[in-house]
Amino acid sequence: MALLIGSVFPAGVLILELVTGMCAGTFFDPLPTWGHVVLVAAVPVINFLLWRAAQRENAPAPILMVLGGVAIAIGAGYALVFLPLLPVALVGILFMGLGLLPFAPVGALWQSVRLTAELSAWVQRAGRKIALGVTLGLTALIAFDVPATATYLAIGWWQGDAASARRAVTTMRTVGDPDILLRLSYGDDGRATGLFSFLATGWESGFFRPERISPTAARELYYRVTGTPFNAVARADAGRGARRWQFDWDEDQGGAAVGGRVHGLALTQSRIDGSVSGEDNLAYLEWTAVVANAGAQQGEARLTLALPEGAVASRATLWVNGEPREASIGGRGEVRAAYESVVRRQRDPLLVTTDGANRLLVQAFPIEAGSSIQFRVGITAPLRIARDGTRSLALPMIADRNFDIAREQPHHVWIESDTGISGPAGLAATRANGKVGVRGTIPDATYASLHPQLGVAPILAATNRSAVVPRQGEQPALTVIQRILREDAARPAALAIVVDGSKGNEAVAGALVKALDALPAGLPVSLRIAAETPVVVALAPWSSEQRARVERALADARFVGGQDNVPAVADAAGDAARSDAVLLWVHGAQPVVSAGSHAQLHQMLDRSAMLPRLVRYQAQPGPALSGSGQPWFETARFVAPGASPATDLPLLLRDLTQAGPVWRIERSTAPVQGADRGSIHIARLWAAGGAVGALRGKPADRTAAITLARRLNVVTPVSGAVVLATDREYKENGLVAPGADEVPTIPEPHEWALLAIVAGMLLWLWRRRRRDAPATASGLAFA
Repeated sequence: MALLIGSVFPAGVLILELVTGMCAGTFFDPLPTWGHVVLVAAVPVINFLLWRAAQRENAPAPILMVLGGVAIAIGAGYALVFLPLLPVALVGILFMGLGLLPFAPVGALWQSVRLTAELSAWVQRAGRKIALGVTLGLTALIAFDVPATATYLAIGWWQGDAASARRAVTTMRTVGDPDILLRLSYGDDGRATGLFSFLATGWESGFFRPERISPTAARELYYRVTGTPFNAVARADAGRGARRWQFDWDEDQGGAAVGGRVHGLALTQSRIDGSVSGEDNLAYLEWTAVVANAGAQQGEARLTLALPEGAVASRATLWVNGEPREASIGGRGEVRAAYESVVRRQRDPLLVTTDGANRLLVQAFPIEAGSSIQFRVGITAPLRIARDGTRSLALPMIADRNFDIAREQPHHVWIESDTGISGPAGLAATRANGKVGVRGTIPDATYASLHPQLGVAPILAATNRSAVVPRQGEQPALTVIQRILREDAARPAALAIVVDGSKGNEAVAGALVKALDALPAGLPVSLRIAAETPVVVALAPWSSEQRARVERALADARFVGGQDNVPAVADAAGDAARSDAVLLWVHGAQPVVSAGSHAQLHQMLDRSAMLPRLVRYQAQPGPALSGSGQPWFETARFVAPGASPATDLPLLLRDLTQAGPVWRIERSTAPVQGADRGSIHIARLWAAGGAVGALRGKPADRTAAITLARRLNVVTPVSGAVVLATDREYKENGLVAPGADEVPTIPEPHEWALLAIVAGMLLWLWRRRRRDAPATASGLAFA
């Protein structure tokens, strides 16, 4: 019995936990590191040695007294940690006997004490040797538990005042365990994992009913410590089998944030189809995706999609029962309320809303266990025109998501154009049916680092194009004019540069140093680095001295952890508080804004009479401070990055600061003579540009902007798109699904072939009629 209770039972429980992660997934992880595994495994081994010695009639080796003390210390430590679970375990005994498992440390401790005491009578000065062993065991427990203890204490400090928050960050970077912090970010139980951390946290929050640690606080601290958003790394599941024993509750489901990765969700299909019109200087793209659920629970797919500059979502589709169903456009509040109500009823909605400038938040639910969901987002995007007339189009990027994407996951791209077009490596030139294009497959790892952009044939002359919006009910027809002009641009009154001091932005800051050659002499320039010790170079005319100050500041700055950029952005806006000035914000992922910074930002936006034009450059994927609903953020130019900041930043600085001729696009309803008929997408871009003005307008202005968005089927800062499963649900939420003729489409390859056949037949008929025309005409003349 002693061997069974002291060695066999604890060893079996250890193996069971290593294989299944039962305790880790249900309560807390008792084996967070391999060091803990070695300590726990030592107890049944030592107990076996003690039991074998007790079967003999000669004196045991003195070292067994030291080992017995080690086993007593480790067993006592784990028995104390499991003590709060024993009342629950007593009830669990009735359930397949699993409730016996938490009693393994108690049984092992009992046998360690009994056998050591029995053998101590044979050994001289056994008490000293046992005390030495207890000391060694406790020291090992504490040593292996220091990172966990530091982590639990740090997260408590993080939620205190500013000084406590700084202490939390320093402690975590010095001795904390980021993996524990990552698990807490996903809402895993806040129980401490070892003796030292159990005592330290129990003293703070109670031993038997500890307060649940806030996942939000854990996420914030994780970013501040590592500089990486918590959902940008693989989920640190506790134990190899932990997910089988833990209910995968998604705390962010149905909310307005991407949130944490959901176990089992993964992108399995991705395709981008598109058509480019050089005459209209725009493109229409469709991204179609399939997200599969290999988990055991229903899931919601959430992602942030980075769009090309100036683009607008103009279509959203969800496949319901294998059939595509188009989204209805409504007010932002209306569509979110409809989505949340349907999520609560476990039906089939898709929601698409803006998430700041050039970003979309896409949410699809439910993805049944063992099944998948398919959705599509249509994007109307203007072509970007450089000063020399060259044109480009960035392809959409997944900036943030709550599902996994394999590095080799292919993105299938097929873009056709009515003018010359080229693509990056992986996309081959095509020519078919009178159209040129690019086509190919790019693995996700390459796609994420490449930031694919297409080159389009340059613009050669100014153009005027018109789009006619048909009459709809009592709403009259509209004619929107797009003018592309060549005109001189003045340099800005000032340039304020804000650089994110986070760890991941160091290489981008290095590229910025080399890009400073693009700045013209005499332009007032300032620099602020958002770091733990903020760096400021005051506004002064650009000169060799000012350049030296900026270069020295960038070289001396410490890029560490994740930094709150908002104070630096707010102060820089004050430095260049003019409408003809520019604020360039070069940053990485921005998933966290402190409450104090949030208040400072809103005060600046509410009270400032004038603000500089905001330009943002984010080279790495990740969440961005969206500033949703704030016109300054909604109208910001969010530059689509290319493959290299070293290439992007010189071009960007030259474009922002140099005077000279530029190409400018303006859209309005003002009549213009000689405008050629163009695509309805021109009107969609015009409507999207005007919607921002309704954010601070009167309620009637917002209503008019929503009505126009619904009419043109676009997602703007005041509107959203939602797909519901049935017509009844649309009616219940005051929404109307668009007709087939109200949504843009891209002809499929077989449709292009059909069009070519039809065109050939029409050409043949036309030529035949021309041959027969003279005879027919003479007959008519003399009839």
